[in-house]
Amino acid sequence: MSKTAGSLWNLQAIQSMCRIEKEKIRSHPTFSELCELNDNKECCPSWSLGNYISVLYNRTSCLDITQSDISHTLVLLRSCAPDYHRGALTPSCIGSRTEREKHSQCAKVPEKCTRSSAVYQLLHFLVDGDFLSPQTTDYQVPSLKYSLLFLPAKKGSSMMDIYVDNLESWDLLDNYTAVTGMDLGLKQKLFQHYLALDTVYPILAILAIFLSMSFYLHSFFITFMVLMSVVGSLMISFFLYKLVFRMTFFPFVNLIAVIILSSICANHTFVFLDLWNLSKIQHSAAGMLQWVKQTMHHFVYLMLVSCLTTAAAFYASYLSSITSIRCFSIYMGTSVLVNMTFMITWLPATMVLYERYIVVNCTHKTEDYWNTNGHKRIFQNFYQKLKSLHSTLTETSKLLFEKLLPCGVIKFRYIWICWFAALAAGGVYIACVSPKLKLPSSDMSSGQVFRLSHPFERYDAEYCHQFMFERQEHGEGQHMPITLIWGIKPVDNGDHLNPEMNGTLIRDTTFSIHSADDQRWLMELCQKVKNQSFYFANQDKKPNICFMEDFHRWMESRQCSQTDQNHNLCCNQFSFPYSSDLLHHCIKMMVTEQGGGGPEAYDIGPRFDAEGNLTALVLEFQTTYHYSFNYSKSRKFYNTLNNWLLNELKNAPRGLQNGWFTSNFSLFNLQHTLSTEIMMVTGFAVAISFVVLLLTTWNVLLSLFSVATIGGSVLVTVGLLVLLEWQLNVVESLFVAAAVGLSIDFTVNYCISYHICPHSDRLSRVAFSLKQMSCATAMGASTMFSAGVIMLPATVLAYRKLGIFIMMIKCISCGFATFFFQSLCCFFGPEKNCGQILWPCTNVLKDCPHDPRLNGTFACGGNEKQSRLRKVQESNTENEQYELQPLARNLSDSFDNSTTTSKLSKRPSILSEDMQISENKCHRIVSQQSQKEVEDFQVNATGQKGFNQFPALQTSSPYRQSSFEDNAKKSEESCSQCMYQRMNSKTWNGSVVDHIHIHNTESSNLDSPKITSPTHYSPDRNVHMFEYSRCLCSVGSSFDALDSNETCLSDFDQSSKLADSTRCSPDFLDVPDSPCHSERGHLNGKRETLRLALRETVFDSPTSSKQTNMLWKIQSNQDSDSPVVLPNSKPDMPDVWIKRTNEHGSGCIS
Repeated sequence: MSKTAGSLWNLQAIQSMCRIEKEKIRSHPTFSELCELNDNKECCPSWSLGNYISVLYNRTSCLDITQSDISHTLVLLRSCAPDYHRGALTPSCIGSRTEREKHSQCAKVPEKCTRSSAVYQLLHFLVDGDFLSPQTTDYQVPSLKYSLLFLPAKKGSSMMDIYVDNLESWDLLDNYTAVTGMDLGLKQKLFQHYLALDTVYPILAILAIFLSMSFYLHSFFITFMVLMSVVGSLMISFFLYKLVFRMTFFPFVNLIAVIILSSICANHTFVFLDLWNLSKIQHSAAGMLQWVKQTMHHFVYLMLVSCLTTAAAFYASYLSSITSIRCFSIYMGTSVLVNMTFMITWLPATMVLYERYIVVNCTHKTEDYWNTNGHKRIFQNFYQKLKSLHSTLTETSKLLFEKLLPCGVIKFRYIWICWFAALAAGGVYIACVSPKLKLPSSDMSSGQVFRLSHPFERYDAEYCHQFMFERQEHGEGQHMPITLIWGIKPVDNGDHLNPEMNGTLIRDTTFSIHSADDQRWLMELCQKVKNQSFYFANQDKKPNICFMEDFHRWMESRQCSQTDQNHNLCCNQFSFPYSSDLLHHCIKMMVTEQGGGGPEAYDIGPRFDAEGNLTALVLEFQTTYHYSFNYSKSRKFYNTLNNWLLNELKNAPRGLQNGWFTSNFSLFNLQHTLSTEIMMVTGFAVAISFVVLLLTTWNVLLSLFSVATIGGSVLVTVGLLVLLEWQLNVVESLFVAAAVGLSIDFTVNYCISYHICPHSDRLSRVAFSLKQMSCATAMGASTMFSAGVIMLPATVLAYRKLGIFIMMIKCISCGFATFFFQSLCCFFGPEKNCGQILWPCTNVLKDCPHDPRLNGTFACGGNEKQSRLRKVQESNTENEQYELQPLARNLSDSFDNSTTTSKLSKRPSILSEDMQISENKCHRIVSQQSQKEVEDFQVNATGQKGFNQFPALQTSSPYRQSSFEDNAKKSEESCSQCMYQRMNSKTWNGSVVDHIHIHNTESSNLDSPKITSPTHYSPDRNVHMFEYSRCLCSVGSSFDALDSNETCLSDFDQSSKLADSTRCSPDFLDVPDSPCHSERGHLNGKRETLRLALRETVFDSPTSSKQTNMLWKIQSNQDSDSPVVLPNSKPDMPDVWIKRTNEHGSGCIS
């Protein structure tokens, strides 16, 4: 093409093409061995503009032509172009006069156009179709955009050296022209060459994934073991693919599973590490077994939901008709399921080995060792800088993911929902309405394998259809033929998962043309076709659609003969319709006489088997529709012919009712499959993901929100692919089908974390899940983004597009999961059991017979709260109510210890910063002791006269509506009975009351107490303990303990004293002989006043947290170690005992 965007029909451009050919091709040492030789043993000249002009005007070479030669050639071509475009100037017209006279269309062609083949060759092969076309013939200076050059060498692998040495570079240009496209027959050969070279990019991408993993895990050992699990999963999946599923075809696209599975495995590893570290922090003294139990409790649930949903989404792509996509869906889904087994078993075992043998055996050198020489000091300084950088990154990530991100998501949740909903709507419009994904515009078997800027791809995609010979070769612009077939069923009985097995023909046993009705219907079909508007009467090629009419005419033309038996049978003495035997015999005779042999033989229509039986009938005719790459035109043509044929076959005889038609539909079939199936497969994958999520989480709302998030991610990704002008081929369809499976893991991370969150209100759950999963999710997205960037320089289109797709789908799914899913949960997220499908359980119904939620359906918290409120209002007339009553059994919903919840929901903070709420089912654990132990405890309990002033904890938020009714709405119905269980005291584990110090105090009176030394029960002794549904426990990590809700310390009124009923310890409330057993839950007629001061703290600085702790400790030291007892007015509800010791600064509510 022209370098200056002008016309190529000028002297400088034509000579420029000659110079580029000489410098880049003919100068190569191997060209002389590959080229065709003339009589002088020299390479033949190329077919080019310059060479043909030099032949017309007897120039020695194309470099010797003049501007006058070019002008005269243009005049010659202008006069001959009309005859060429109307089909009169053909190769048969070139030659002597006697040869031209044999063809009638050549008579009107001027002799100057047929004197030499140069005119035809120039118009047919070397200039583009728009040059001197009927629309531009009258232009004074027509524009020549493109021109071809044909080398005198056979295209194929023999041209590989010339291409690699001289044509692969990007300097194929000069000041006038540039080589922008070529077809050397090397596309598949070069694809294999680049495929081997570009394999380095996927390898580097995989290395980037595992290097990022080692950076996050701080262990090359764990990273190596995870890599082995990926390799093992792929190998086992390949074994199942080949031997169990018995699939022989393994397409190249299946190798994409290596990168996809690595990304899924990396995300799960990041989550496992965070859960493991959290378990170690919360239960630092519990030991390895407890760490594994706590981690696997969450991780196994997450793995089951994530992997089952992802595998189901991949398996859903099996519905596609494209073989490569079906094979990929089976292999990828199997790999995910196998990897799930590895992650549940292999990864925890790896972590145990790492903690037990590697971490313990790591030796740390002393400072003197590093100061022995300069090299060691340099290494130590470098290590210290890395350590400082790591510490800075850790603190930054902690601030970002545990403070800023939860605050930003919850505070701006209105904006996030609107923004991401608008993005999803835009994706729907772009992908489905306008401009939509481009369908393939070429039916070439090779397809696109390089980027569009590659010369091979540019020729196939842009320049191939610019020249007349290419248009005729691909049928573009020609009339579409129609082939009607009877006797063969349109059924593919081959292996649909192996494109190399085509199957066999299946005969239609009902086919027959021997009856009189069959013959009449075929006779009428001829006239019906000719009367249709789409019928085209081709003068050059006679159609055989009128087969029965031609046969009848042939029979009428034969005179009967007494000597020739065949003429006696097949002659005009028989009338139409003919008998069955006569018809069969004469049709074979007609085919023998008129059919002939050779490739140009006339096809009459009947098909016979090896035994001579008539098995099929094939009739053809031309239509007025022209072959087009446009899907809409092809679909209109197909629908028109299909509707017409169906209507005709309805009235056909039984033997001809199973007919069908075909044409040049290879490209249309691919376009139709891609345009209809891809959205169907994607929608089915989303639907099956919802089903699996619902079956694994049993929560309708979370499943709906997750599916909405996944669907939004897929739609936005497809919309971006449209904007990138991707053409929907097999590889692109594979990516779109896999988009659902790749969008699941991040959303499931947040979904499961939200689902198992110990808090009841939605804002606390959102903050909890963001704190717990956002870091791992962001790390997984950034890891895959870096892997995608590494693959962008690849020459092979599949690698490059895979990198782009991975970058987009992972970043978009991460954004949708973090902001859109969590914002939906902020507004409509399930609270408590809202949206949860609960199945009836005998034991649960026995423990909680009046719980309205256990009805086999899902219930929302609103009705439950109203029911509780009515019950509380009814009981107000019988019992005295206290502000701290909800703490007795189930804490109110205002107990959200989220960093951001209190500030954003306008609630007061109500928990101390070192307190954590643990939500478990109410179990009463009672151990049987000897009667002597009970009596000893009763003596200690009755000897206790009273308690000193002690700071208290507010258990419900009075700021809702300044009334107890709204507080009662937030309380939860507790079980009427608790199960009994025997257990020994343990070390405190941060979630349940495992270890209790029981202190016995003695005092002579309330005014001047005399405190004795506390009596501790040894760990080997059994004590009565109660495990309630929630506990306040001390934790050492702010990762899980959301520490914003604090209760300001206040003092009791100086004049108020607790009643005698508060002397009873909750450890022995159920002992029948206990002195307070009959008075449990009552104040003995005296109501004390408890004054609480509440303050709101969000993102407390370390200074304020330390001041709060110091204030607590000072007041604890000033007062006695006696517990504070908060009585309950209901007899069936236990009193509240708050005990804080100076040793731990922790307390427990029992």
